Amino acid sequence: MVKAGKVLTTFYPKMLHLTCLAHRFHRVAETVRAQFPLVDSLIATIKKVFLKAPSRVLKLKELYPNLCHPPEPIITRWGTWLAAVKYYSNNFEKIKDVISNLDSDNAIYYAK
Repeated sequence: MVKAGKVLTTFYPKMLHLTCLAHRFHRVAETVRAQFPLVDSLIATIKKVFLKAPSRVLKLKELYPNLCHPPEPIITRWGTWLAAVKYYSNNFEKIKDVISNLDSDNAIYYAK
């Protein structure tokens, strides 16, 4: 896109390229994600712990019935990673408690 803009400026010297505000916010979010690789790893690991694991989700509901299911951030969906960061920052101790109460015999992802 930037390359095309540079080519077009030769034909239209007064042309301005303005990035969409949503694209700018997404770029900021990606920069933030790149600056915190440990947080990114934590979110990805917890996502794997609860993904396709009904017994683990049941344990979450058992221990904290009013806590909603952890979000599943999808990198291509803008803002989902930041929503996950907010969720885990607000509920870190609860999620930590749930993971510590999981059966260690079937531990796959949270053994790291």
